[in-house]
Amino acid sequence: MTANKKYADVYVGYPIDGSYTYSVPDDMDVKPGMRVSVNFRNRTVTAFTHKVHNKRPDLKDIKEIEKLIDPSPIYDSRLTALAEYTAANYLSSVGEVMAMALPSGEKASSRYKHPFKDKHTLNNHIELTQEQKTIFDDILYSHVSSQSFHLIYGITGSGKTELYIELAKNVMAQGRSVIFLVPEITLSSQIFERLYKVFGNELIVYHSRLTANQRLKSWIRFYNGEVKIAVGTRSAVFLQCPDLGLIIMDEEHDWSYKEHSTPRYHARRIAYHRCRTENALMVMGSATPSIESLYTAEQGIFKLHVLKTRFGSAVLPEIEIVKIYPKKEETMISPKLMIYSKRALEDGHQAIFLLNRRGFSPIVLCNDCGESLVCPNCNISLNLHRSGRMICHYCGYSRKLPEKCPHCNSENILKLGAGTQKIEEMINESFSGSRVLRLDQDSTKKKNAVFNIVEKMSKGEIDILLGTQMVAKGFDFHKVSLVGVLLADIGLNMPDFRASEKIFSLLIQAAGRCGRGDVRGKVIIQTINVEHHIFQFLKNHDYFSYYKYELSMRKMLQYPPYSRLARLLVRGKKEEKVIGAINNLKSALTKEISNNKKPVIILGPAAAPLSRISNNYRYHIILKSKDIESIRQTVKSVKNSVTGRDVYLEIDIDPYDIL
Repeated sequence: MTANKKYADVYVGYPIDGSYTYSVPDDMDVKPGMRVSVNFRNRTVTAFTHKVHNKRPDLKDIKEIEKLIDPSPIYDSRLTALAEYTAANYLSSVGEVMAMALPSGEKASSRYKHPFKDKHTLNNHIELTQEQKTIFDDILYSHVSSQSFHLIYGITGSGKTELYIELAKNVMAQGRSVIFLVPEITLSSQIFERLYKVFGNELIVYHSRLTANQRLKSWIRFYNGEVKIAVGTRSAVFLQCPDLGLIIMDEEHDWSYKEHSTPRYHARRIAYHRCRTENALMVMGSATPSIESLYTAEQGIFKLHVLKTRFGSAVLPEIEIVKIYPKKEETMISPKLMIYSKRALEDGHQAIFLLNRRGFSPIVLCNDCGESLVCPNCNISLNLHRSGRMICHYCGYSRKLPEKCPHCNSENILKLGAGTQKIEEMINESFSGSRVLRLDQDSTKKKNAVFNIVEKMSKGEIDILLGTQMVAKGFDFHKVSLVGVLLADIGLNMPDFRASEKIFSLLIQAAGRCGRGDVRGKVIIQTINVEHHIFQFLKNHDYFSYYKYELSMRKMLQYPPYSRLARLLVRGKKEEKVIGAINNLKSALTKEISNNKKPVIILGPAAAPLSRISNNYRYHIILKSKDIESIRQTVKSVKNSVTGRDVYLEIDIDPYDIL
């Protein structure tokens, strides 16, 4: 053994605190920032080098690094520090963050080609309107005077993308790099194309539809400063570069920015931390900013900018709320929607139909007044179970299915949620001869499928685009003059305190897809409950009034932004063991909170809304507190109370979805 024997401290992608030390073979030049292969618990795994040193650990046997994956470092101490921050905030291990943040490819590939690369000449010129120019100057001036965090509230079609591009060009002209975040790949195809027209080969893309080796190629080019702008989905927030100057977060309200596997981070919080520590600008934008972001802007942490005018000659569409009585599926397309749809097609325009299929279990509504049953403790919709009982999936409250509506005493009680998949068949039958195309997760699995759909819509080769939430997000089609929302109620009655915010945002975004050309658009929103408060705000495109109303409800019930939440979910194949584990967890939580006088409220345990997935039974507990650190300390203290090979604990800080 040589006197200069080297050792490497590495992280592995397992839920294990701390790093592990391996010896470095004499013929291997390992540096911090390189990935290596090691034997960990009799498995060959990828590890992430943190430190290289000469201090031998006080151990009898030390395993040797098996293979060097990277010929040179692909990250530095900034990523390690970011991983430590993420792990501390979301109660995961540093290794899990590193494994998620870094690409898994081992050989950089350049086989990926933009589908639009050879179709467009570069066009670097954008003429900002006076309204856009004022915001542009304000953001750059504010950065000089130390205000680095900005929220742009811009109505649909107001030209937020043009503003982002000009800000990016300014930052890149200073030699600094830009990360441009978009919520979903499906939304990204038009954004990629617009950015490529401006930035050409200065642009790289980074998302899960690329192969692991293509992602590695993009990562390395951005890390080395070969390109200055990267556009991608939430994981792109971890991309490393020589000098970060700007993070743009388009459609910042979108819940796709929240990761649903460990570590369950939110890209907005990671972006904020990065910009604060790396002295970069952060610019977020949306036509429907999240309640939390707008509240943060009101507190002065973000600076709020407002774009009130649509780009060019376009005006906001007219929104009409139409009551339906869906006793039979045949009535799911109202006469009014039928008339306006046929009129739009006859005039040579296009239509978009939104079918919100997030209804996962039957909801109960009054078919006369449209009201649903809610939990008296949580103001969350109750869901109907096979037992015939209505259950709250936050606190476990339950009651019998009523024979009469508690609001209007009608016996016309409607169970809704099944059969919505037949609506697509009805549309094809109702509009026979029209070119109908579906846009959803199934139809976009093939390579370049979304790009091809976008191209067909742009060329007028589709008459009616039918889709789930995807059709509402960011597309810019100038021939669309009609949007029809087939049933708004399904989403409104989700067992989630954010249900109305999500649906309000979805409907505003959907409405924004039409009337972007010379003709004013028309939006038909079909609902059973026309008296629901969100529809009065929707008709007037009045987001701020909706925000104030929702904020008052959140304050009364102490939901975010007036508190923070954590969700602890226990799952397993055997229901009795899951129930036993969740009860043990509740006991441990109660004891920890009582003994240490922690200001934390426990809701539950209760069966999760999706109580069984892949033969795993699922029960959860919701924690609520104004002090997030009390939540974190409490969870860290009790997480080991869920033990055994048959049950698993999932920890979600600031959950966005409790399904």
